[in-house]
Amino acid sequence: MAGSHPRCGFVKVDSFFKRPSNFMFVTSKGCFSDTLSPNFTLRELTRTSTGLSNEPHDYTVVANLRQVAEQILEPVRKHFNQPVIIHSGYRSPAVNKAVKGSARSDHCHGRAVDFHVKGFTNYDVVCWMADNIKYHQLILENFLPNSPTSGWVHCAIFKGMDPKVQTKF
Repeated sequence: MAGSHPRCGFVKVDSFFKRPSNFMFVTSKGCFSDTLSPNFTLRELTRTSTGLSNEPHDYTVVANLRQVAEQILEPVRKHFNQPVIIHSGYRSPAVNKAVKGSARSDHCHGRAVDFHVKGFTNYDVVCWMADNIKYHQLILENFLPNSPTSGWVHCAIFKGMDPKVQTKF
């Protein structure tokens, strides 16, 4: 098939706004499905406003992002029954440096996500998550009690590690 990747047969990009539902990212390391879970895509968790490339080039990163989508974002979406707006998921080293992220950031490994839930305070979201989600790190960042829509939720998960190691809010 002309214009397709030889290993997986999917066209890399039809157009920016209208891509096939079975779209796959094609990188030098292989093909990665855009669908991470029923409500979240790889594109959502790799979006950046820096203008820098932010495509993961390692299947482990994609597997971590799938775990974040399935074990953190999907339960939040189901419980609150509202869209979950992703601020930051995976960060390539260049993106992480541009946003002045920590050199040891879980975002660089696809193990963390920053988000908010439309129509709910971030405080309400982290309170529910603290009791209902298995996580490694849960932080309410930049939240101001007198400004209900301020800040965001940061949550990280590690495969095989004890949950609820760090909670800050």
